[in-house]
Amino acid sequence: MLHALLAALPDISLQELAIRMLATTFIVMAVIWAVGVFGPLIGGALAGLPITLGPGFFFLSKQATAPFVSQAASYALLSLCATQFFLLAYMMTAKRCRPIVCLSIACMAWLIFALLFRFLPPRPWINLGLFVLTTAACWRYGARFLSDSVSAKGKTGFGLLLLRGIIAGVLVATVTTASHWIGPMGSGLILAFPVGFTVMTITIHQRFGPSCIIATIHSIMLGTGSLAAFCATIALLIPHLSAHLTLGFAVSCAVCVTLALAFRGKILAAFRR
Repeated sequence: MLHALLAALPDISLQELAIRMLATTFIVMAVIWAVGVFGPLIGGALAGLPITLGPGFFFLSKQATAPFVSQAASYALLSLCATQFFLLAYMMTAKRCRPIVCLSIACMAWLIFALLFRFLPPRPWINLGLFVLTTAACWRYGARFLSDSVSAKGKTGFGLLLLRGIIAGVLVATVTTASHWIGPMGSGLILAFPVGFTVMTITIHQRFGPSCIIATIHSIMLGTGSLAAFCATIALLIPHLSAHLTLGFAVSCAVCVTLALAFRGKILAAFRR
C-alpha cells in the first residue's frame, strides 16, 4: 500500500495538495471566528459548506472515473450519517469530560457506525433518506443537552488555529491521493470523515466552553445537510454530466441549503406573516 501511495504522489502537484489543505484551514478558522462573532447558529450553518469535500471531490474526479466518483459520493452520504453520531456523542459528553476525551469518544462513535453503514449499498436516494432520518433523530435527541444561556467568550491564538486548520487539511490531501488503492467505498467514507469537525469541536470547546460547543454542534447537525446535498448531487449527476458542471450544481445546492439554514429564522417569520 505504501509503495502504491508513493507511486501515486508524482501525479499530484504540490499546488493541488496546498489547495486542499488551505481550503480546510479556511473553513475551520472561519467557523470558529463566526461562532465568536455571530453565535453558534450561524457558525454551525457555515460548518456545512463543502470547503473540504469540494476540493476533495474535484481532484478525485480528475483522477477517477465517473462511476467511481458516484459511488464514492454515495458512500460519503453514509459517512455523513455516522458523522451525526459523532456529533451526538460529543454533545452527550461535553459537560462531563475534557475536550480530548469527548473527541476520542466521538471518533469511536463515528468508526462504529461507519463500519455498520458500509454494508449498505451505494444507492444515492436510499443513502440520502437514511441521512435525513439519522439527522432528525440525532438533532431531536441532542436538543435535551442544550443550555438556556450560551456564552461565547474566550481566546485562542491565531497561530494555534492556523496550525490546527493545516493539520485538518492533511487528511483531504491524503485520501484523494490514495484513492487509487482504497477504492470508492474507502474514498467516500474517509473523505467525509469529520476531520474539520474534530478540529472545530475541540477548539470551540476549549475556547468558549461546553454550553457553546453543544449549541454549535446542535446547529452543525443541520448544517451537515449542506454536505449531504453536495454529495447527493454528485452521486446522481456525475454519471450524466461533466465533472465541472456536476460540481457546479453540487456547490450551488450546498450553498442554498447553508443560506436557508443561516436565515431560517427570518424565512419562517416571513411565512408566518
